[in-house]
Amino acid sequence: YQEEIQELNEVARHRPRSTLVMGIQQENRQIRELQQENKELRTSLEEHQSALELIMSKYREQMFRLLMASKKDDPGVIMKLKEQHSKV
Repeated sequence: YQEEIQELNEVARHRPRSTLVMGIQQENRQIRELQQENKELRTSLEEHQSALELIMSKYREQMFRLLMASKKDDPGVIMKLKEQHSKV
């Protein structure tokens, strides 16, 4: 570790200080841009998850209604469907 630090310090000494500062500033800009992009992606993902949850909820509700309509005569099936629906 110490050897690597020493090598980095030697390389840094051979470049002008202004070059190092400009490099650091550029890296900081890139980091800020990546953080902003990450935040936007996270927000987009949350919105997509929310939309998918809504879609799946509506789908389950429709399937439950369809099965209820087709199995009106069998109370055992109806109870099972109600239990599954309440778990979801």
